[in-house]
Amino acid sequence: MATTWVACLVDRAVRAAGIPIDGVSIGDPANRATWRVDFTPAATPAQRTQAATILTTVVVDDAAQRQEQYAGSSRQKDVLATLAMIVRARGIPAWNALTTPQKVAATLAEADVWITIRDFLETTT
Repeated sequence: MATTWVACLVDRAVRAAGIPIDGVSIGDPANRATWRVDFTPAATPAQRTQAATILTTVVVDDAAQRQEQYAGSSRQKDVLATLAMIVRARGIPAWNALTTPQKVAATLAEADVWITIRDFLETTT
């Protein structure tokens, strides 16, 4: 997994916990011992300990990367909504029977196809 995605995932997880940070540094994405959180002066010792726990437990697998990739901008959310509509249109009764995690997984799978097509268009046109 690319360093940038790991950094985004770790940064988001630490900030979501309400820990005041300037950012994170990821040396080797495969070696958590090389990961570092840069705290603001406002970070308490308890928050620093909590951040250390986050570094050892944050999920940074391919599914988390895909979700992070589409979590940010309004435009990215528009793409996901469009892809969800495509998946839904393939079988509305089947879509309605899916659980929320299944709908997310189906949408992200369609997003992977969209990325492949977009990359192909970018490199060949």
